[in-house]
Amino acid sequence: MEANKNLTLVERVAKQLEKNKRLREEGKDIAIPFPFPRFSEEIPGIVQGRYYIVTAGTKVGKSKLSDFLFLYTPFKFIKSHNTNIKIKILYFSLEMSKEDKVKEAISHFLHLRKGIRISPDRMDSIYKSYILENHILKAIEEVAPEIDELFKHVEIYDNIKNPFGIYKTVRKYAHSHGHYIDAAGNVLNTQLIESGNLDEIKKIFLYIPDDPDEFVIVLIDHVSLIDAEKDQTIHQAVSDLSSKYILHMRNRWRYIPVLVQQQMLAQESVENIKADMVRPSPAGLGENKLTSRDCDVMLGLFSPMKIKRAEWEGYNIRRMRDSFRELSVPINRRGNSVIVGLYFDGMTNSFKELPPAEEMTEEIYKIIESRNVKPI
Repeated sequence: MEANKNLTLVERVAKQLEKNKRLREEGKDIAIPFPFPRFSEEIPGIVQGRYYIVTAGTKVGKSKLSDFLFLYTPFKFIKSHNTNIKIKILYFSLEMSKEDKVKEAISHFLHLRKGIRISPDRMDSIYKSYILENHILKAIEEVAPEIDELFKHVEIYDNIKNPFGIYKTVRKYAHSHGHYIDAAGNVLNTQLIESGNLDEIKKIFLYIPDDPDEFVIVLIDHVSLIDAEKDQTIHQAVSDLSSKYILHMRNRWRYIPVLVQQQMLAQESVENIKADMVRPSPAGLGENKLTSRDCDVMLGLFSPMKIKRAEWEGYNIRRMRDSFRELSVPINRRGNSVIVGLYFDGMTNSFKELPPAEEMTEEIYKIIESRNVKPI
């Protein structure tokens, strides 16, 4: 967008729309689509300058969905498409170590490339009755270069858990990969801005990234494990993280924040089940519901098996059991909502969109029961 303060807000927006149109006509990509065909008709995917929340109840797969959509999907997209888009993922793993995240990636790519289903724990040879087989170890060596390639785009931070520490780390990346200009187009002093110099900060008109095609995804998993600053409650810490820091990342640098946030246990209460209020919702967010006011898109994951449903919206849960998930969009600031059924393989961090319930055939159910679903 041009650095011209004389343009009205409407004119600046119109210029951005014109630029997007031109880029698409030139064959350029301006979004990374989610790999779910019907779902992507309503939700375009990963877009610069949008804030996503991924939410679900306990042990439903919210972290696995966030990794699938915002870690593996962007990498597969740039690898398989002749695209102008580059990716950088700043991953704040508040729950798992770097090593555990790598093991999950190995499990995912073993399934994707070799058709081998094995969990990270089994790969570790920690079970009394199982030691990792040589042919699987060889397969790991064969997929290792692709996993190394993935993690060249990823920085995992497993020791930064307070809101300002997360913001400071992201700010450091932004300041080393772009610069600020004033309304006349003059480059401002980034060091003064970073030090808090108000005179320099007041001059900021626009942040210019070194590479406008770089999609910077800031993934925070998950917010319940955030460390509060001194004299803060967790509720206050989450407010600061979302309203002060995440919105800054989105609005100033057009980064793509992804916040993983758990639903309250009350969402699975007997009262909610009776009232059919079991899907993830903004009202059900744990720790702090106000994050729902800040985000652009909320993605909700739901497991009917957790509430002992034999059937859900026409799908036979008795047959699919824990391999069925429903993906919904409780919040979409810029468009419609959508709900789709997904096949879920927690062992390998894999999801696949299912046909509508009325199009589910005996053959599809048998494939799911056999766990022989082709990964995506």
